[in-house]
Order: sequence, then structure tokens, then C-alpha cells
Amino acid sequence: MVAKFTNDEYTLSIAVSSGLEKVAKKELFRLGYPESPALNGKIEVKGSLIDIARLNVFLRTAERVYIKLAEFDATSFDELFDGVSKIPFENFIESSGKIIVNGKCVKSKIYAISACQKIVKKAVTKRLCDKYSVNFLSETGSEYEIVFSIFKDRAEILLNTTGVALHKRGYKNKVWIAPIKETLASAIVLMSDYYYNRPLADPFCGSGTIPIEASLIALNIAPGKNREFAFDKWKGFDKNLKKRVIEEALDKEELSRKIEVYGTDIDKKAIELAKYHAKNAGLEDRISFKTRPVKEFKTDSDIGTIICNPPYGERVYDRQEAETCYQELGVATNKLLGWSKFIITSAKNFEKKFGNKADRERKLYNSEKECRLYYYYGKKGD
Repeated sequence: MVAKFTNDEYTLSIAVSSGLEKVAKKELFRLGYPESPALNGKIEVKGSLIDIARLNVFLRTAERVYIKLAEFDATSFDELFDGVSKIPFENFIESSGKIIVNGKCVKSKIYAISACQKIVKKAVTKRLCDKYSVNFLSETGSEYEIVFSIFKDRAEILLNTTGVALHKRGYKNKVWIAPIKETLASAIVLMSDYYYNRPLADPFCGSGTIPIEASLIALNIAPGKNREFAFDKWKGFDKNLKKRVIEEALDKEELSRKIEVYGTDIDKKAIELAKYHAKNAGLEDRISFKTRPVKEFKTDSDIGTIICNPPYGERVYDRQEAETCYQELGVATNKLLGWSKFIITSAKNFEKKFGNKADRERKLYNSEKECRLYYYYGKKGD
């Protein structure tokens, strides 16, 4: 038996990494959603089924989009079971659906995650068996991830519409050393002063994430237009909705824009990988990647934006080598008065080694590592 999603208004919970809440809120506003507060790493908006598709396809800085199924007090396993049992899962999950349960418990009377997983799975299974008049669920069909979050004895039950996180755009299918997540790279670009009509350079481009994300933003290409989401496989979800969203995304693209985006790195293999990723993203003719050490960074442009994620001295280089990179970056770029610099690093002494105090800084997390984004604003041209 197939569930049938109704076109009701849902509460959609958007998961956002710490430090990116403000930029994600601006993204939502630009997409036409009313301003909502960010609480505990999530932003809630109201939306229908097509909004589920839109948010997954268009959002650059969020991690996942969930349907919020219920919220209730849960100070015991019985209360958790009863609360989950009241949720109309038959509206979402077909009789053959495969049910995955994950979650977390924080500052609550019930805190055993594995036990909570079993309770939630049992409650969902019983509800569906009763509604479909079966003795057991085959779980041979599409996958549905139900996520519970119990915080201070208040339980939220969510349905993951995204699947694997949104930073998995689809163009990076080969791993490089210490990569920056696509969502974080996009957020830094959006927080910078970069605009499509000025050059952008990344002198530590690695596998190309920052130049690729900047180009997607400059050309207004939706980051999720070429990937699959969890809802794509759900039998009861109208497949025409995503087609409409992809048409909207294609209509909004600005492919006629001329952009100047450059990525350089001292490692030849990194540049080869960056070119491969750019090709996967359909940007091989839009970005220039070259093998070049940072001390040889040069430009003919009077204005521009540098965005980079230099080595931290923890996984790639040792600390002394990383500090040398900061010094060489400072020597090569501090004389470029019309160029702005946006540099993310975990190094506490970055400004000293770079040779210049930042105009401002912002705390961010790169793969759960606490970092600072240093802002250096260039002088404005005419």
C-alpha cells in the first residue's frame, strides 16, 4: 500500500551548522520565506510539498530539510512511545517502507540513545502495522529516516527529506586532504564582498571547493539541481514538484555573465582534482586553475576578492610550514589595496604571521574545528 502525501502546510525544520545561522536566514529571505529565528542549530518555516523540493534544491548553506512531525514532552520511555504512536506515519510511509531511526538526547531524563531508537522504531512499526492491517513490515521499499531530538525533556520527531547532507552537491566524488565543506565555502562567499563582476581568487584552492561554490553563486546556479534527495524515492511524493523546481532553477540561471574566478595551489595533484571537480560541476570553462605557490600570487586587477582556507598546521603541513604560508600570503596580498581578503583558519596567531590586523573576525566551525574567519576589506574603487 502506498502512502499519499497531502498538500497541507507543514512545519519545515532546516538544520544549519553553528555560525551559519545568519547567512542561512538571509538565503531563506531571498527565496521568499518570512524571517524566522534560528534556535539550537535549526530554522523553522512553513511550507507545502513544493517548498520541500525548493529548499533542498536552492539552499547553499543549510545541511538538511526535515518535516517536523510532532513535538511533545517526554520524561519517560512510555511518554516517548505514546507521543510517537500518535503521529500519522501512514500519510508519509508506504507499507513496504524501510524505517531508519536516529537521534540525540541532551539534558533530559531519558538519555540512552540506543534505547530511544528502539522505542521510536517500535512505535512507528506498530502504528503502520495497525493502519495497513499487517502483522509485520517488509521494509523492502524506499528508505525513510526518522530523527528524534530530545532536549530538556522536550521531544521533536522529524522526517529527513534530504537524505545525505546538502553539502554533498554531487560534483566532488574524489577525496582530498582536509577539504572544506561546500556549505561552509558557500557561506564564506556569501559573507564576503564578492560579486560576479569582480575577480575572485583562492591561492590555497586544494580540490577547488571555494572557486566552484563562488562560480555557482555568481552564475546563480542552484547547488542541488543535479543531485538526488530522499523524497525522490518516496512513492507518495509527487515527482512533478521537483521538475517544476528544476525549471525554476534553470530560469534563474545567469549563464551569460562573464566571471573571473581563479584557483591556485602548490600541489599539482590538487589542481588536477580541482579541474576534475569543476568539470563535474559544468564549470570547466569558467574557472582557471593553475599550479602556483602562494608567494607567487599576482594579479593585473586593481580590485578583487581573495577567499581561502590555508593549511592549519594540523593535517597537511606542520605548524611552522603553515605559519610560513600565512607570512607568504601576507607579503603577496597586503600590498593589493583594492583587494579584500576573507581567510578562515584555526591558527591563533594568524594576524601576527599574516602581518596585518583584520577589520573584523567571526567564529565558525570547519569540520567541528573552531576557526576564525578574518575579514580584510579592500579600498573601494569608483
